[in-house]
Amino acid sequence: MQSKFPILILWLVSSLTSLCSAQEPAGVPNARFQQAADRTFKAFDRQHEQTWQRPFFFMQMADTQYGFFSGNKGFDQEVDLVRRAVEHINRLRPRFVIVCGDLTNATPEHPRYREQVAQYHRDFSEVDAEIPLVCVCGNHDVGNRPTAESIARYKENFGDDYFSFWVGGVCNIVLNSSVLKDPEGAPEVLAAQQTWLQQQLQEANAAEAKHILMFQHHPLFLAEEDEPDQYFNIPLQRRTPLLAQLKQADVRAVFAGHYHRNAYGTAGSMEMITTGPVGRPLGKDPSGFRIVTVHETGIEHRYWGMDDVPEKIELETSGNAR
Repeated sequence: MQSKFPILILWLVSSLTSLCSAQEPAGVPNARFQQAADRTFKAFDRQHEQTWQRPFFFMQMADTQYGFFSGNKGFDQEVDLVRRAVEHINRLRPRFVIVCGDLTNATPEHPRYREQVAQYHRDFSEVDAEIPLVCVCGNHDVGNRPTAESIARYKENFGDDYFSFWVGGVCNIVLNSSVLKDPEGAPEVLAAQQTWLQQQLQEANAAEAKHILMFQHHPLFLAEEDEPDQYFNIPLQRRTPLLAQLKQADVRAVFAGHYHRNAYGTAGSMEMITTGPVGRPLGKDPSGFRIVTVHETGIEHRYWGMDDVPEKIELETSGNAR
């Protein structure tokens, strides 16, 4: 009589595989999310993009933060909002999209982190392949006190934590602001980033960049450059020398998120622009994103709630309303 054990074993393996698949959504191919490598962004050819060509616009987003609405029990509301954002992206056709941190609500050591990353990859893979998608790390992505290990985990899923890229004569610099906020877990990362940043600013000035724009998760400040330290800004100990450095290099604007609402300030001629969330709002500003139009002599920007996004962007007539 033929033994039933092989059949039983096959049934058990199949059942376990199905159960694991239900609990752990399979990730999508993540090549798109590894464009930030070797401290640059591979979708843009630096030699070609260092030359001013014509006005363009990009879309700045922040705080998709899958799981925030439910306390990491699910992410249906974030999925709905992100998919609406993706529809707007594919219709408007920006030069690029940049998501300024807190991509997930779970941190790398949390049991729901992998599931949230997989959903982020799945949803943002629907962005047209011709539109570069730039990801920036936030405190939920690397931890409130980031370490070499938490940063390495982020890089596995989203690429470099700091890098630069040129688009149409504009130098764009992405920083890991979590090590600016709290460097104690990874002081060597902050030191390396600072050395690298000074080099990038010098190179941008030498190349006569039309504008230097900076992107990070934490605002340097919300309204005043010398405002007191708080949860939502960078401590004065590191903020003050960094602002002096950015002013000297004539950085045009810094874009951030983290605040889950909009805020604006200036430091000299430099704008500090804090953008509300794609995900859960914490103030009166609705879920949405910012559209930034870049002209040869300046930039204009406006925050749009998800229900109010225009059908198209007119580069010559776009307003600078906040």
